[in-house]
Amino acid sequence: MQAKTENTEPAAPTPLPASPAAISAVLGDDDLLREILLRLGPTTLVRAALVSRRWLRHASDPAFLRRFRDRHPPTLLGFYLRELGASGPRFVPVSEAPELATAIRAAGAAEGQFFINDCRNGRLLVTDFDSTACRHAVLSPLHPASRKVVLPPAPKQSLIWFFLPENGSGSDGAVAVLVRPIGTETMLQVDFLSAGSRVWVVYRTAVIDLRETLPPIAYTLPPVRGKIYSLTKCGYILRLDMDAAKGSLLQLPDSVRTDNFTLSFGEDDSMLFLIHVEGCLLSIWQLPTTSSDENDWVLVYDKIHVREACNRLEDVLVMAVDDNLEFVFLWLRSSAVLMHMHLKRGSEKVYDEVKVRDGRFLDINPFMMVWPPVFPALREEDNVEG
Repeated sequence: MQAKTENTEPAAPTPLPASPAAISAVLGDDDLLREILLRLGPTTLVRAALVSRRWLRHASDPAFLRRFRDRHPPTLLGFYLRELGASGPRFVPVSEAPELATAIRAAGAAEGQFFINDCRNGRLLVTDFDSTACRHAVLSPLHPASRKVVLPPAPKQSLIWFFLPENGSGSDGAVAVLVRPIGTETMLQVDFLSAGSRVWVVYRTAVIDLRETLPPIAYTLPPVRGKIYSLTKCGYILRLDMDAAKGSLLQLPDSVRTDNFTLSFGEDDSMLFLIHVEGCLLSIWQLPTTSSDENDWVLVYDKIHVREACNRLEDVLVMAVDDNLEFVFLWLRSSAVLMHMHLKRGSEKVYDEVKVRDGRFLDINPFMMVWPPVFPALREEDNVEG
């Protein structure tokens, strides 16, 4: 038997802890401190900002936050799912990041009998059903201490849609888009309303000549940059431009021959995206919201195979997409299974634990992390410059 040889090499020395002077030299350098803060996660950044006024000043600086967002885009926490006939939605987590565990638990704690009208920047605009009334309210699940803000009674109009504010601010209010035919069926009065303390107030009005009869509307997207996009039941997209006082009907891309698609805006609202599925093939087109060409569609993703559906030889129903255009939520028709595809990674996930009877009557609202971060005010005893 061969004798074991002893390791005669000296053990690596244990690194000495950094001296207080070295730590102070690093953290006292503004440039180095910003680089350190830049590498933190979003919730850790908020906690770090509580160290001192100096740290808070760096963390909340707009230029720093632009760099931070480039490195840490707002994350999809999960989605709210509501079936037809259910009293309220349930939350299904998507992110598995430990950094976001607290935010995910808070999102899952939102309870009540309500329908989600809009979901933006960590807040929900809901139609709240209770024993006495049907009313609109704003919920902030990521801030449990925040109270539910009940909005004034809505105007009783047929063509009215309610949304959270366009700028994604932390305001507790909401906006509404009201469309009313005037005179003939081709002339429209379009009003933007905001929720006051007691009533809805008109803050912008335009009279628009559509030059065609207003078609039936399936649903309307939140207004962006003075424009309103609605999907009609006639296979067109209605665009109402408040600035130009002009309306137009946009044709769908030539290869979109079914109604199995959804519409969404990009992260900065500069693009209108059309996400379409035919069989088990997914395609995405984009149209600049600044474009004057009504048919300026550009193909972004061309016939991506939804592998799970292809393996099962099934057709797919497109359900929803997140604000970053990363996660597309899909329904496998025959298996009655919900799944998502991550477009940038090409990965897929099947939610076997989510039991749903019929995807045709399913409402899905992706729920994103708040941006910009909400920094708590420093207490007086913490209000130092260190």
